[in-house]
Amino acid sequence: MPVEVVGVKDVLKGLEFIDEDMRQRIRTAIDPLMRGVAFKAKGFVKGNDNVLSGWAKASGNPGTFPKYDAGVVRAGIGYNPGENKTFRNGFKVSNYVYNASRPGAIYEVAGRLNPQGRAPFQMTPSQGASGTYTKKSARSRALQQYNSSNPFASQQFVAALEPVTSQPKMKDMRSGGRKTKGRLIYKAWAQDSPKVYDAILKAINATAIDFNKKTEIKKAA
Repeated sequence: MPVEVVGVKDVLKGLEFIDEDMRQRIRTAIDPLMRGVAFKAKGFVKGNDNVLSGWAKASGNPGTFPKYDAGVVRAGIGYNPGENKTFRNGFKVSNYVYNASRPGAIYEVAGRLNPQGRAPFQMTPSQGASGTYTKKSARSRALQQYNSSNPFASQQFVAALEPVTSQPKMKDMRSGGRKTKGRLIYKAWAQDSPKVYDAILKAINATAIDFNKKTEIKKAA
């Protein structure tokens, strides 16, 4: 009994364009959400009166520790659609939010590696507000590595900042570890990333549904 297959040419033609269609859908879906991440990150920037006074009054001269300026930090946060291209074997969507200023980068990640800063001593809390400072390691050379008259400067600097925000655990998504912890764009991303990933999945599903509707294969005896 012969079998007639209708629509094969349409399927093959559709396969050539499905990647491009999906790429466009994903970009359209996440573009406003990524702009929202950048806008939210700007809102997390602390005013000049909410950081250590010495940081806001720093000289800002080239080669020195950058002066904190809330306006500079906000201006350094933005969104870029990135490089969105289609290739023979797929496509790439590289939309991203950036934090480009030096003080902004410091505020973003300071203490991410060392939550207590790089002070040569660590505090062991005791009852009340005080505690006992002990050397981090009997073999530590940290004291010789500091040119500052205040070996606790790094520790005090980090302590004055809010804690970094970690990314939420999401099913089937690999965590970026401490490299994705932060106080500005990473904090905003931690809050909004579920919406972005959901938008991507919906765009993929919409592409598949549309593709199936346009390239149905009918079999008849």
